[in-house]
Amino acid sequence: MSNAAGSPPGRQVGKRQNPGDNDVVLKPELQHQLLEYARASWPEEACGLLLGRGDRVDELARLRNCSGSPQEHYALDPLDYMHAEQQCENRGLTVLGIWHSHPDSAGVPSVTDERDAWPGWLYIIVGRPRGEAPDVRGWRLDGGRFRQAVLRFAANDDTAPGSR
Repeated sequence: MSNAAGSPPGRQVGKRQNPGDNDVVLKPELQHQLLEYARASWPEEACGLLLGRGDRVDELARLRNCSGSPQEHYALDPLDYMHAEQQCENRGLTVLGIWHSHPDSAGVPSVTDERDAWPGWLYIIVGRPRGEAPDVRGWRLDGGRFRQAVLRFAANDDTAPGSR
């Protein structure tokens, strides 16, 4: 990941309710949306924000990739970020993290992704979006290293207290 700011531009980063819990719940339609955004941007990296509450991602915000090398890196457009953050705050949502694509490689963080990551955020990487088998994985920075998060695509009624 390449980000000119080097730190979260937002006012409040997503807070994990249970730091030991590595499960993240996403609405089922978001998987399709991630794949479509990645395919539409190929051969460049697509990028955006993960919006929701706690460890539940309810929406995606697609942002422009303003990297000087968009086929190899992404950089969130600062104006797009500010607008998306304002919109999500108005609706009671929080920025939980970042999603981006790896056009021709697996959904695992690059050295640059790990170096530029922000603690406490969720990172979803969509690998090989034009390939036969897209690879969608979640990651969290833990002690300076990425650890894989468990992504569960579930409807609202599947995530009621006690169902996880």
